[in-house]
Amino acid sequence: MKINVVIVGHVDHGKSTLIGRLLYDSESINEGRVEEIQKLAEEYKRRFEFAYFLDSFDDELKEERTIDTTGVMFKSRKNLYSITDVPGHKEFIKNMLTGASHSDVAVLVVAANEGIQEQTGRHAFLVHMLGIKKLFVVINKMDIVDYSKKVFQDTRNKMSHLLASFGYHDVPFIPGSAMEGDNIYKPSQHMKWYNGTTLIDTLDNVSVERVVKPLRFVVQDTYSVDSEKVVVGRVESGTLHVGDEVIFQPSNVIAKVQKIVVYQHDLAEANRGDSIGIVVNKEVERGDVCGLPKLPPIAVTEFLGEAVLLDKKLQEGDEVELRCATRWVKCRIQRIREKINSETGEVIENNPAEISENEAALIEFSCEPVVVEKFSEIPELGRFVLVRNKNIGAGIVLETTSQK
Repeated sequence: MKINVVIVGHVDHGKSTLIGRLLYDSESINEGRVEEIQKLAEEYKRRFEFAYFLDSFDDELKEERTIDTTGVMFKSRKNLYSITDVPGHKEFIKNMLTGASHSDVAVLVVAANEGIQEQTGRHAFLVHMLGIKKLFVVINKMDIVDYSKKVFQDTRNKMSHLLASFGYHDVPFIPGSAMEGDNIYKPSQHMKWYNGTTLIDTLDNVSVERVVKPLRFVVQDTYSVDSEKVVVGRVESGTLHVGDEVIFQPSNVIAKVQKIVVYQHDLAEANRGDSIGIVVNKEVERGDVCGLPKLPPIAVTEFLGEAVLLDKKLQEGDEVELRCATRWVKCRIQRIREKINSETGEVIENNPAEISENEAALIEFSCEPVVVEKFSEIPELGRFVLVRNKNIGAGIVLETTSQK
């Protein structure tokens, strides 16, 4: 079984190191990569760390922080895992939303020597907002606190109270050290007082039910080749077949799929995650979403969303640009229903006139026709970014309330 896991938590609490440990102990890294990282660590005069297995850019190694989402795969004794490491810095929350949106399970990492920090609560709120039901907590860096049972229990009690406010109860807590390898992939010899499972055993016990979803193909570009109209994009859900009659929205164009091509090869069908070109007999636009007529995509002009503001302020009546998948549309803040504390999930105020940086809100949006889906149903089309010269907010779609 393939399970998608996102690792979240405050900056420097050991997320990347934890993933590096999983890769190393599962023997998913070849010796050449280990030697390469050792040389890089020597060049930058750093201690060898497992986190460096994930660093895609020299800038990250120099700055010792994750600046974008990083995805890796490894196989345990039981499952195949797709692991996403997302930034802990508050300015990178948008990337965190993207990284977490496909996940079946979230692992929240909390450093034993620092406990709950600003991004700990905010990431727990975002995991809750994204509808991830399964959450585990690793109390990391237990080696720094001499594997103290009391420190673990105190941190667990405080975290349990915080998570309960988001509706998470009976959450497994695992005391560990990603750096030293305690209770991540292998049982610890330093914490005999802990009788629970390691992180990998906890993950291996997860069961995930897969639901068949309707076809959604997002158009990224269009061009003509030898008089054929080629539409390039990605299948975000469902399956597309040669010969299918499909409908594109918001263009409201009905067309027939004559070919499916990838790297100059023809395919009979394309599935979720496939980036392809399709040859159709009609003109469509970038930003259109394609589906089958029996379960078509619907272009809406209003929807209810939950958003986190990343910069400045947002008021009722403000106009911004909204980006969902590859489509950009003009958007208006019709009403702010609730202002939400993004660290605790508590409602701060009903019907506020505005929200400020790092606050979350339940917002009614009106916009030009755009295909969005409830995040709970098709997350790939259920997340959005708000833009005013730059990205100022990100969120998810809760309800769609009107049709074009």
